[in-house]
Amino acid sequence: KSQINPHFLFNSLNSISSLTMIEPGKAQEMIIKLSEFLRYSISNKEEKLTTLKDEINNINRYLDIEKVRFGKRLTIKQAIDAPCLKLQLPGLILQPLVENAVKFGVYESTGESAIEINCSCNNASLMVILRNEFDPDFQYKKGEGIGLQNIRNRLRLMYNRDDLLMVRKDGQFFEAKVIFPQQ
Repeated sequence: KSQINPHFLFNSLNSISSLTMIEPGKAQEMIIKLSEFLRYSISNKEEKLTTLKDEINNINRYLDIEKVRFGKRLTIKQAIDAPCLKLQLPGLILQPLVENAVKFGVYESTGESAIEINCSCNNASLMVILRNEFDPDFQYKKGEGIGLQNIRNRLRLMYNRDDLLMVRKDGQFFEAKVIFPQQ
């Protein structure tokens, strides 16, 4: 919760400010989405399990806000098996992955960038794959990787396993696969 990106918040507020003059209805819609996103983010306890449906709804609020900023440059593709929506995962665990996909896939790109979210499941587990394009030639400022490390630590604490998050770069795509065991 303490890592809600201040840049995201400031950029969202600046976008809302601009929209108040040219599209007041859209500005109001964006304020509501931002409010709902922040309410979910602040009230959701990290050690608490939530449903994939609730987690995806919050991610969609975040992505809707980012779409206002990036317009047609940001494309979202989701393939979620309906039975998976009721399955459990730790709250807010996917958010850093989505934020990274926007940061590395859209911020530095001048063209369209797609973020894919695919969810499948069986009786034993829920699998979520996030995939985004990135420019392999762009010189990204080296981050600390704190988001990925936090996810690994939370998965270890919740499930006592170190093999539930897999990340890979393949050409111009970055993919993160997370498995959530179901009890």
